[in-house]
Amino acid sequence: MDHLVAHVRGLDRAALAELIAARPDAAAWPEPRTLTELAERLSAVHSVQRALARISRAGLQVAEAMAALGGVSTEAGLAALLDVDESDPDRVALFQETLRTLGDLALVVRGHDRALVLAAPLRLLAEPLGLGVRLADVLPVLGVDRLRAMAEVWVDEPARRKDELVDQVTTAFADGEAVRTFVADAPADVRELLRDLAWNGPRLGGVPSRFGGWGPFEGSGPVAWALERGLLAQVSWDEVELPGEAGLALRGPDYRAPFTAPPPSPVSGVVAGADLLSAGTAAATQTLADTERLLDFCDRTPLRTTKGGRVTVREAKRAVKALGLSEDALGGLLSVASGAGLLGSDEGVVTLTERADAWREAEPAARLATLLAGWWSEFDGAPLRTRLVEYLTELPVGARADVFDAVAAVLSWRHPIAVAPTPADQKTLPARTAVAFAEAERYGVVALGAATPLARALVVGLASDPDGLAVASSGLVPTPVTAATFQSDLSAVVAGVPAAGLAALLDSAAEREAAGAASIWRFSAASVRAALDAGVDADALLTDLAAVATGGLPQALEYLVRDVARRHGHVRVAPAGSVVSADDPALLAELVATKSLRALRLRAVAPTVLVSAADPEATLAALRESGYAPTGLTEGGGARVERRVRRRATAPDPWPPHSENGGLSVDAPAVAERLLAAPVAPPPDPTPTRAPATAESRRPERVVALQADALSAAERAVLVNAIETGAPVQIDYVSATGRPSTRVIENAELTGDAVIAWCRLRTAERMFILSRIQSVSAAR
Repeated sequence: MDHLVAHVRGLDRAALAELIAARPDAAAWPEPRTLTELAERLSAVHSVQRALARISRAGLQVAEAMAALGGVSTEAGLAALLDVDESDPDRVALFQETLRTLGDLALVVRGHDRALVLAAPLRLLAEPLGLGVRLADVLPVLGVDRLRAMAEVWVDEPARRKDELVDQVTTAFADGEAVRTFVADAPADVRELLRDLAWNGPRLGGVPSRFGGWGPFEGSGPVAWALERGLLAQVSWDEVELPGEAGLALRGPDYRAPFTAPPPSPVSGVVAGADLLSAGTAAATQTLADTERLLDFCDRTPLRTTKGGRVTVREAKRAVKALGLSEDALGGLLSVASGAGLLGSDEGVVTLTERADAWREAEPAARLATLLAGWWSEFDGAPLRTRLVEYLTELPVGARADVFDAVAAVLSWRHPIAVAPTPADQKTLPARTAVAFAEAERYGVVALGAATPLARALVVGLASDPDGLAVASSGLVPTPVTAATFQSDLSAVVAGVPAAGLAALLDSAAEREAAGAASIWRFSAASVRAALDAGVDADALLTDLAAVATGGLPQALEYLVRDVARRHGHVRVAPAGSVVSADDPALLAELVATKSLRALRLRAVAPTVLVSAADPEATLAALRESGYAPTGLTEGGGARVERRVRRRATAPDPWPPHSENGGLSVDAPAVAERLLAAPVAPPPDPTPTRAPATAESRRPERVVALQADALSAAERAVLVNAIETGAPVQIDYVSATGRPSTRVIENAELTGDAVIAWCRLRTAERMFILSRIQSVSAAR
């Protein structure tokens, strides 16, 4: 920590601003007041983990080697361990570049003697290089007598003071050749045990009947022999561990830590600009059409959900069958449409929002921009998706990189923690990369394995700028089509993306059969009757259709519209219970005799009037199902205009754009200026001890200082500010069962040794015990 404080204080204004820009979470609200506080935030676990997610596999390997060396090393010693020498200039260049990256992030800094120092503990590297605990962490907890007995084995004149004994033993183990010589003279079973632990894992569980040792390892076996001489450390009542210094020494002078060069470029060719735009346009157009069909489907028949808010399996299958999409495609569209605020949950169903109505009326480029923003901000798969698109935009324009295994290898090297932190993740990375490619191609961000202009627009941050993203989308989505070709088979074809007005007109009088590069509507007696039921006049409908026709209306369509209009309204339904009337008594007699209408229990009350036992809506529906074309009347006898009632859900807040900084943004130069101008603060007072429960001791800063012992001073300040202002913060929390989770909480109130706050993850109030909060950082 001292080295990091010294490093931060030694930076000039420009370098300090660059560091803050690279680690904005350390300078986010509440802004640090001193350079020392900034250094404390930089060393916080959550901040270090976020910084580690930005370095390459080579960077992780350098950091791991540094941790294995105890966190301090000369540049030459570190290079030797990583097998970096002047005979391989490329490897030397990679090593130097990696050190610069770690230095820019303040993960590795220079000590007073120019030695490299690991600036903060790396919890991801609990056993660096598979080595065990450091002696420097174990020896101080041992008793003086035990330390002196151990020192007598390794030095000629053991010191008297405990700290000096610790230094003597630690220095002795730093001599790898001396450790190897000593172990070579040890009993054979000890040599076998220690070498096995050096290469295959540092820890050994206690088995008293087989091994001897201190505590449960009592006896005279190889474990007891090694424990007595410091070659094993007891880390729990039933486990011993080979110290890291001993493990590294026993691997021999020829051992080299891994240091991996970047894999070969996955570029397999070049896509012509015209082909790239053509493929991207086709995919984006199809996605727009699929989204429109999904919205129309949810408008007509909302999808039922489970109590957890997910669409039920049966409803998903119904939608897949009706829309002709795969289950993966449907799930992706539902997720993106929800994230874009077009779909919402309302009383157990998924239906449209008011925002969806505006989206339908917008131009294609604006519609695509909305979907792109929702897809780019979608949480699931965000780390891999953003890294993939960012990498493709770094390649030359039109460069094709569609060999998924090769791309996955590059991404795994560039961003190991973000995309493949575990061996299992590394195995599934090629398959997940293929899925991310398919998603990007669906929205026109990638086409034929190359990045389109939309990819570059997203990477530069236009996902949070709807107007800018719409301008970028206009280069990929064709100009909306305002005319349709009407054919004698009662179909209307629109070649391209229909303008909002054209689509609304055709949707009002025809059923959409296909959508994509070309959209097709089909007119029928039922669809025309629906338009007339909505109050449209037949002549007006034909006039509107003719106005958008490329070559006039076919006779078949005109005959259909006029024939439906001629029969429309011959039968009229009025509310009563209800009343059915017609000018033709024979037609009413026919209705009474129709078997399919018996459920209405129609009876004549006058030559031109029938009474139905059902209400007007049920009577109208039954007559239409039997092939008649009735119209409804109001209670005053006027024509009733039927308009479908649209159910609308409240639009959820759009997801914030995903970024590796968590959406944090600070004015780095301004913060650097204020920090350099701030006076140097004296060392903070020790954490106060427990005191009686007075008004002073119940102040938030004192309660948090007493209870939240896992937090640094900077993190406690962030939490106290959140309690006093209600601002949102992100916490890493461990439940009573030991399960870790990351939450964003707001409106926190202090109560005893806990806070009660609104949890965004659970969308409910939750209680968080202060002692179980592991880290705190600012949240949006």
